[in-house]
Amino acid sequence: MKGVLLAGTAAILAITTAGVAQAQQVKTGIPEAPSEGPQPSPQAASPDAATADAAADQSGDIIVTANKRSERLQSVAASITAVDDVALGAQAILTVREFSVISPTLNFQAADEARLFNFSIRGIGTESFSVGVEPSVATIIDGVVYTRPGAAFDGLGDIERVEVLNGPQGTLQGKNASAGAVSIITKRPNRERFEGRAEVGIAEYNEYTGQISVTGPINDSLAYRAFGYYRTRDGVVTNIATGKSVNNSEGYGFRGKLEFEPANGFNLLLTGDITYNKADCCAEPLRVAAASGNVTSAFTSTPIGPDNRQVNLNTLQEGYQKNRGVSLEGNFEIGTHTLTSLTAYRNYRDFAIRDRDGTNAPFTGVTAQQLFNATVPGISQADATARLDALLINPLSFACRNNVCGESNSLEKNDTFSQEVRLTSPGGQTIDYILGLFYYDSKVERDLTIAGVRSNIAGNVVFPTPTTVTVARDTAYVLADMVTKVHTINKAVFGNVDFKPFDGLTLTGGFRYLNETLRWDHDKVTGPNGDHIGTPAGINRDGAVAPGANPGTPQYDFQRRYSDNELIGKLVAKYQIARDILVYGSWARGYKGQAVDADLFLTAAGFAESPVDPEKSRAWEIGLKSQFWDRRITVNLTGYDTKFTGYQTTSSGTDGSGAPVLRSAGELFTKGIEGDISIRPIPGLSLAGNFLFADNKFGDLFINATTNLKGGDPLNAPETKYGFSGQYEFAAGGFDVSLAGNYSWTSKTLFTNLADANNEASIWRRPSFGVANMTLGVTSPDQRYKLTLYVKNLFDKHYVDGLRRISGSVGGAGAVAQSLPRDFDRYFGGTFAVQF
Repeated sequence: MKGVLLAGTAAILAITTAGVAQAQQVKTGIPEAPSEGPQPSPQAASPDAATADAAADQSGDIIVTANKRSERLQSVAASITAVDDVALGAQAILTVREFSVISPTLNFQAADEARLFNFSIRGIGTESFSVGVEPSVATIIDGVVYTRPGAAFDGLGDIERVEVLNGPQGTLQGKNASAGAVSIITKRPNRERFEGRAEVGIAEYNEYTGQISVTGPINDSLAYRAFGYYRTRDGVVTNIATGKSVNNSEGYGFRGKLEFEPANGFNLLLTGDITYNKADCCAEPLRVAAASGNVTSAFTSTPIGPDNRQVNLNTLQEGYQKNRGVSLEGNFEIGTHTLTSLTAYRNYRDFAIRDRDGTNAPFTGVTAQQLFNATVPGISQADATARLDALLINPLSFACRNNVCGESNSLEKNDTFSQEVRLTSPGGQTIDYILGLFYYDSKVERDLTIAGVRSNIAGNVVFPTPTTVTVARDTAYVLADMVTKVHTINKAVFGNVDFKPFDGLTLTGGFRYLNETLRWDHDKVTGPNGDHIGTPAGINRDGAVAPGANPGTPQYDFQRRYSDNELIGKLVAKYQIARDILVYGSWARGYKGQAVDADLFLTAAGFAESPVDPEKSRAWEIGLKSQFWDRRITVNLTGYDTKFTGYQTTSSGTDGSGAPVLRSAGELFTKGIEGDISIRPIPGLSLAGNFLFADNKFGDLFINATTNLKGGDPLNAPETKYGFSGQYEFAAGGFDVSLAGNYSWTSKTLFTNLADANNEASIWRRPSFGVANMTLGVTSPDQRYKLTLYVKNLFDKHYVDGLRRISGSVGGAGAVAQSLPRDFDRYFGGTFAVQF
């Protein structure tokens, strides 16, 4: 696949064709809102063409579809950040995780597995490991809600626009958007003429990319679009055990679209995509060491601290993500109305093996003989393997690699079917409305085998020297094996009505009534000496005295079913003071469904808590949207006040085991002021700034019977974030030159450890940081060729994507590991593109 894509890209780069013709308008498939001043066309045909017509380009307008209608961004009574493909390219925003640069409210958080990558909006996200907990921020691509946001972090390209929708979005945007949504829209086929674009790129750390898109008409009623890519790069972390980089990645993918319009008022769009990404993810260097043992600088022979980029791993990490799907969108004019149907199926697989203790200690994985030798001394390899095979729920072929079992072998499977049908009235009437039905069927399964050494029971391991370790008891070898499945069905009816009693005033009411059922099948076993979690007493799970063993968390084999109904809504009042000035106020309720503690270390307390109550939000918002000086100055300001009740989080259990328990724990308050300002003072020069000043605090939030985090800080919720960007375009010797840059600053942020929510000096707080990027683009006089050079992290400021605790059961008590971003160091790169 690599050779095919690179060869195809190189061949197309060599093609000599006629110059690029003027971009043609294509349809979005979404009804347009009534005109409020000059209207840009919904989409453009090519990445380097303007995304609007000439009038819109001069006004700086962007079309968004947050309300299921095509509207000017400046006409929507909501807090939205929207960036089109031209701006993404000018600022060299290359991956989904970089979207946090474009919006002050959006933050990205990495994790030790790619499936757990996620967004937060206005300081609210999801930090649970359980597959039974859905995200608070919805990730939507071409109208389809993704069950796991990690599925969207690789393979996107050919993007038309990104919309960050702040605050509860559940009435119109579908499933569980209690904090907001990130909506990504990719390009549609060009039904007027053929065009194509190919691009190759190179950057430091052996990064090589190639991508190609082609589109055009097949006949008068049928058009196509095809996009393919290949990417590879080395990670910024080095494993000193091998001398090689880790967190390397290699991926490729394809997206195809067919648009069929045999007659006016009848439009079908069929989309299919498949991506594959292979990565030895996710090695995390030590930031804070444990007091003694294996998670120390002496033992690992690596540095410790914020600048550390080295690990010493004795377990070979590997992983992959497979993501594929198909959707069919239909838009049919019925009289003056539009009937829209969107049918989609998504399939996602995420596999990972990682070194659980993050060091060169032999604490990750066991052999069958090690596991059974304490209970059957002198057991043979064949007998031990047979006993292990009989014990496991997962097959040996999954749980073991080269006769070593339980190296944190994890596979998440996700299959989702969704169907939305909505009827949209024509715009510009006294009463406009949208009515719809929604069906969502998601099956998530996680298969997991974890085994190794329980090192934090006294006497299980000894350290003869600071750099060596010996396993002193056979009972120290533990194992847990699990298959857990969560099947969610969500059915809803929704509507949105705009009422215009007189010129300038629009009153909007939206609702969604939903029914959600959840079925949970959970099967888990432990080895003869227990598992990593559980009461650290000298007994095994059968009650016999066995120093070094432990009961472990309970073994389970059960099926449960839960159901819930909810009515959520939104009220908005918008007043158009003048042609380019509007004010609005809104109230909204958000909802995230019931959740279950579907994780390996499910305790009796966790089982008793399941299902935890839904997470609900209530949000007030006021806003001003304005433009001046012939729309060359834009000033948008928003104030918000949101209260979450039933905040879903994990916290310490009550059984003394230290195992986390999922709870609908209490209250969370977030309020603030956000805004964006842009100006185009002279032709070719654009300047912009955005900001967020927030106050994010817990209300009553009990993480155990006696500890209330009231007044403490939520996770991944910076109180201040701001950014600046600028772009200057000018002509030089017949070439078009673009010089662009951006800077984003984020205040300190708490990660991982809720117990430190009130501790300003916590080691779990990421310090504040600012990152600057610059690009230089040069386009040939005929507009066919474009060279872009960029530098990421211009001032070489080290920061991290996330912080993670290393389990005390594998020697990491008090230790902190850090996830390093791609731009941990300053790096340079460039791309060369051709239009044909």
